[in-house]
Amino acid sequence: MIINGREIANEIKESLKEKISKLGKKPNIIFVSVGENLVTNKFVGLKQRFADEIGIKSVVKDFSEKILEENFEEEVKKITSDKNIDGIVIQLPLPLHINTEKILNLIPREKDPDILGEEAFNFFESGKSKILPPVVGAIKEIFDKYQIYHVKFGALGTKKTERFLFNGVNFKNKNIVIIGKGKLVGLPTSIWFSNQHIKYTILEKGDDILKYTKDADIIISGTGNANLITPEMIKDDVVLIDAGTSELKGQIIGDIDKDCLGKASLFSMVPGGIGPITIAVLFKNLFMLKK
Repeated sequence: MIINGREIANEIKESLKEKISKLGKKPNIIFVSVGENLVTNKFVGLKQRFADEIGIKSVVKDFSEKILEENFEEEVKKITSDKNIDGIVIQLPLPLHINTEKILNLIPREKDPDILGEEAFNFFESGKSKILPPVVGAIKEIFDKYQIYHVKFGALGTKKTERFLFNGVNFKNKNIVIIGKGKLVGLPTSIWFSNQHIKYTILEKGDDILKYTKDADIIISGTGNANLITPEMIKDDVVLIDAGTSELKGQIIGDIDKDCLGKASLFSMVPGGIGPITIAVLFKNLFMLKK
């Protein structure tokens, strides 16, 4: 079954539209972009359209790829200090001559719906955050929609056992594999699982991926390597969450080969899978921060 990310995103959109219409002052958000990038431009456009549809004002601030790091840093500081701005998103990747981490860490937690700045990320890692990083939030939305639950069972007063369920099937002792340790997908997903005491294996470049994917029950991939996972690397009835994007011959491609659909019980494909949900969760986060 193909996971319909657009359907889930639309459900979130309609809910947000109603909630935002009841606010006295509507939230606003600024997208900061440096240079030209096909994937970046596409996502900025999609985010702006989503914002318009739910009643949020959005602004895009573009900078030349040749901007000096110190000049860009000063521009971002001006944006963060603007009391009229509720949310700030730095579109990645930034040019190599700019220290990405340094720039992201300028964003205060209360204006960071992407949870990429150090302050917001540490708060999420502590388990205290009321919002989730957009990709993690999107994965949670998929789990909720398709009834993939991590729940606890046990009679009152007895020790509870943890089970992971997919459509009523016990997923305790099943294999969950995360591919990639990046700050957008792999790292925050692993933290989210750890905070819920869910066991998983996380892999990075150089690891023997096939060794783990061939027995995996759930695979979440976010490496940005086109068609990294192929049908012969997975077993039947696996749940596939593709959170990787890359450009190949002018098209946006995911980490997981689309031919894997024949073996998967659930497959979040690229495009149209986790991407639309991630955008919806970004604005859900903005609403939660503003509320």
